[in-house]
Amino acid sequence: MRILPSLVASALLLGACFQDSTPQHSSFLPLDYQSTFPTVRDCRLVAGHQNSYEKVLVNPTANEAYLAPSFPLPEGSVVVAEQHSEPSCGSLVGYLLMAKQKPSYDSNAADWRWQKLDLNQRIEQDGKLQSCSSCHAKCLPADYVCSPP
Repeated sequence: MRILPSLVASALLLGACFQDSTPQHSSFLPLDYQSTFPTVRDCRLVAGHQNSYEKVLVNPTANEAYLAPSFPLPEGSVVVAEQHSEPSCGSLVGYLLMAKQKPSYDSNAADWRWQKLDLNQRIEQDGKLQSCSSCHAKCLPADYVCSPP
């Protein structure tokens, strides 16, 4: 009977060693986003994002204001840049995402939360990313959105 407690302790230790450390999917980008997020900018080369080709989509909350354009975009807006490796935007390699948060989330960056996602929409970087907000600050009149339709 002493074997059972030892086995349980061993299993718990092994379980702790092999916990899933896979990054989480972004809660701002549904897996079926392509059916609900309209494309607001066609495929273009973007030098500021590692010279990737990008197509920009927005969630329904942002769509009308983005296309008007009417800035600032409302709270809950999501702007996503699909990053591709070639000019026809047929080879997806990752995503860059902006999500408009509640006032005071980050007043220095118009309350945007930034995410970099891998090809499987898993979060690689998340939050008040200085590398994003400092570059997008040049687009302050357009609420940090540097991707006109």
